[in-house]
Amino acid sequence: MIRKTLIRLSTFLPFIALGHPGHYHPPGENDEFDQLRAGWLHSHGYVEVALAAILVASALLFHLNRNRKVRIGAVIAFGGSLVLLAAS
Repeated sequence: MIRKTLIRLSTFLPFIALGHPGHYHPPGENDEFDQLRAGWLHSHGYVEVALAAILVASALLFHLNRNRKVRIGAVIAFGGSLVLLAAS
């Protein structure tokens, strides 16, 4: 049951993250959240969202799986996606 939930979450997480429509402003109108959105919450592309999903999934996989080879692969995936996410 937990594995199916994790697989579904890792499959649909990028689509859920990209599906948020934001909010509408007429031209020339700004509010207090515009700077926050422009600086920290800017919309990410598919690559950044996929790397973040891989990062979370590999951390969960490392924590939940006891197979040594799977855990080594999870550490490699975690490190690789962390480096690529920081570089992008």
